[in-house]
Amino acid sequence: MIVGMVTIMLFLGLIIFCIINFAAYLTRKAVARKIEAIRKEREIQVQNRKKEHQAMTGIHADEDIAVIAAAVAAFESERSARA
Repeated sequence: MIVGMVTIMLFLGLIIFCIINFAAYLTRKAVARKIEAIRKEREIQVQNRKKEHQAMTGIHADEDIAVIAAAVAAFESERSARA
């Protein structure tokens, strides 16, 4: 009796395994297209980030330096006024 139950369980496990592999086989092209679309989307996002970073560093670099210099000057003037 136990041998029969083990045989049935192994058979059902094999059937489930085959069904999963068959479904993966049938959908492989659709999955490949989705993966390719995700890869292209990520590449576009990386390019956009690079462009934004280049635009931000090129345009606002002088303003950032001026703001930092003003903050340092204000800190030093307050510090020297207290002393």
